This record gives sequence, structure tokens and C-alpha cells, in this order.
Amino acid sequence: MNPFTAITANSYALIIWLAYLALSSWIMITRRSASLTMTPQRLRTEHALLGALLLAHAPLAFAPIAMTPAHFGAREALSLLTWLAVLIYWTAAYLIRLEGLQAILLPVATLSLGAALLLPTGHATPWLAKPLMQVHFAIAMLSYGFFAVAAGLATLMRLADRALHHPGRSLLQQLPPLLALEKLLFSTLSLGLALLTATLTTGAIFAEELFGRALSFNHKTIFSLAAWLVFATLLWGRHARGWRGRTAINWTLAGFGLLLLAYIGSRFVLDGLVNN
Repeated sequence: MNPFTAITANSYALIIWLAYLALSSWIMITRRSASLTMTPQRLRTEHALLGALLLAHAPLAFAPIAMTPAHFGAREALSLLTWLAVLIYWTAAYLIRLEGLQAILLPVATLSLGAALLLPTGHATPWLAKPLMQVHFAIAMLSYGFFAVAAGLATLMRLADRALHHPGRSLLQQLPPLLALEKLLFSTLSLGLALLTATLTTGAIFAEELFGRALSFNHKTIFSLAAWLVFATLLWGRHARGWRGRTAINWTLAGFGLLLLAYIGSRFVLDGLVNN
């Protein structure tokens, strides 16, 4: 049963978007202020506020797939992907210095949720009630989440590289060292690729049982395989050829773009333009 009516769901989505906008604006403004130093207490406050926002966002992210039948499309995918990416960052920030990523991730999350507000509600997906599909779906969304964080890290690396030539930019002064970001990027890509491999494998194995036909090479499959090939090539290049820096950044962003086209892009066309 849907815990939200259409009106309350849209209102709640708007409130969550405004909360992300407020938090990201506050962080951006304070990070630009040279008079404010990033004390451990301040970082803990930011982290606590982000954790509270994640809790508030969770019902919006999971309500559509808790419906009977579940509804899922580009709008719901953007919301759930944003929640997962922010959750991965929020969890990792307990162990690794990542405060610089927050100034990138939150504005992007705000833009993603703003875009989701402009899209129609997704189509009915009764196959999400099947346990096999739930396994496949969970692995796929986790993969998207890790690659979203990797894309954020790649963007942060580009900013860190520019900061080396523009040391006066106060917003970039809190960025982690470039080598640390690069190491974290490849660790994140390795996890994401393992999950994407599992996604493609389970999709191929479960396709006939779930849909009554063998895996078809549609646009979603082709873009997903292309993204897998980009990320696998990048990781091979890292170990075999020592690829790093701008090469890693460009390949990461290209691969993530292909992943977005694989599902969110296709659902945007079907839900938003074709209204399938």
C-alpha cells in the first residue's frame, strides 16, 4: 500500500528538495568564508545534519517500491540513487577524510532531486515483487550509488588539480590531497565494477525466469555493457599502464554518463516523453 497520496508525495518531495538546497547552500557559503575555520566540531555538525536529512529522505526514496504494485521510473530512480550516493558518502566519512566531497555531492544531489520533481511518477513494476528481481534491483542500485560517488570523487579531483594553480580559492582549501582522492577513486570504482558485474550476471541469469525470455540486447543492456567496458578498461589501465590523473577523471565521468543513459535516461524518455 502506498504510504503517500500523490499530493502528499509531491509536497514531501518538495520539502526534501528544499532541505537539500538549504544544507548545500549553507555549506557552500560557510566554506567560501575565509573567516570560518573547519573545526572538528563543525564537521560533526555538518555530518549530523546530513544524517538527519538522510533519515527524512528515506521514506521518499523507498515508498514507491513499497507500493502494491511497486512504481518505479526515472523520477524514483533519481531519488533512490541520490539517497544511496549520499548514504555511501555519509558512511565512508566516518573512516576517511571526505569533507571536501560534501561541497560537490550535496549540490549535485540537490540538482538531481530538483530534476526528479519535474518528472512524472514512474510506471507500475509488478515484477519488483519477485525475490529474484529484488536481489538484482538491490545490487544494481548499489552499483549506481558507488559509481555516483566515484563521479563525485572524479569531479573533486579535477577541482583539486585546479586548486594547485589557484591556491587562493577558499572553497577548495579543505580538499583532501590529490593522491588520497585518486586512491579512493580507484577503490570506489573497484567496488562499483564488482557490483555492476553482479548486476549484469544476475540480469542474464534471471531474465528468462522473470520475464519469460532470454536476455535481450536493448538500449539498457548495451549502455550497461558499454559502461562496464569503460570501467574495466580504466581499472586495467591503472594496473597495467599506470593510468591516473585526468585520464582516470575523464574515463570515470564517461562511464557514469553511460550508466545514467542505461536506465535513468531510457526511463526519462519513456516516462517523461513517451509517457509509457
